[in-house]
Amino acid sequence: MKRILTYLVAFAAVAVMAQEKAVQSGTPAKLEAINGKQVLVFLQSQKDGMLNFQPRKSTRNISVEIEKVKSLTFFLKYDEASVVTSFNEGDYATVEATLTPLMVPFWDYMVMDNNLRDPFCILMDANRELGNFSEVRKAAGILVASGDERLKQRGQVNLALVSLAENDQQTADKIRREVSSEAAGLYLQASIERANNQPKEAIQTISKIIANHANDIEWLAPSELLCAYLYMDMMDTNLVSTTNSALHTARQVKNIYGGTHVAADAEKLWASLGGEAIEAAEALERAEQIAREKEIEEKRKAEKKMRLEAEVVAAAARAETNMTEATEMESE
Repeated sequence: MKRILTYLVAFAAVAVMAQEKAVQSGTPAKLEAINGKQVLVFLQSQKDGMLNFQPRKSTRNISVEIEKVKSLTFFLKYDEASVVTSFNEGDYATVEATLTPLMVPFWDYMVMDNNLRDPFCILMDANRELGNFSEVRKAAGILVASGDERLKQRGQVNLALVSLAENDQQTADKIRREVSSEAAGLYLQASIERANNQPKEAIQTISKIIANHANDIEWLAPSELLCAYLYMDMMDTNLVSTTNSALHTARQVKNIYGGTHVAADAEKLWASLGGEAIEAAEALERAEQIAREKEIEEKRKAEKKMRLEAEVVAAAARAETNMTEATEMESE
């Protein structure tokens, strides 16, 4: 009887532990407080500046101000390298399809510093390229409220570009005046000028980025790609009558910034303008020119060899003649 009672007590304890384990839910994370203390938690929610969570192995709900949290570390396992490669290759559909379901539990916490902000930003940019503007607005709004100036600026630019895509130039210009980066502001200005059918003015604006922010790759690369599109906008004017300028600029961007999504987009534009056929023709012409130069060089070498051989024969003949004459003189 005592043994049976012991089994029942043990079984009850296991049942209680299982129940506690089943009750605890939320998004697992490691929370680091501003005092450096770290604790494993299950996040419940983030609202009105308050973070709600349960410590690991506890069902007690705790609420703290998000300002008291230094960072969050999430335990998301995915092929990060593959996602980055897809993004840099301009395969935005794959990026969106991969990251959208993975990021669902983490959206509410992106206002706080955490280890998933980079893929979050990649997803936002991919959605903008795909025209999923409602998702872009939602993500950009979170970044603007993040307190991180770099992320805030990235969110602002996305909000402005979405506004331009929807013909809301007033909102785009308002955001342009609010961004802290001069280069980002000039990029948005050029984008607004393009929307206003002012390609010449937009190119002049981009020239300021190139002249004054040559080391700011974050805005230099997309600005140069924008310039290629501006040349295309000018094809029907008296200023530019062919696609040569757009083609040259797109090729330059794809070559200089290789391995980035901007280069991938530039390559798409370059290919759409017949760049592959033109480059193949240029490569064929170079190969033919090399072959012609090689043929000329081989012919020159052959002619030189023939001259040298003729000179040797002539010299030998002269030597033989001289020897014959000398022999005849001796015999006389």
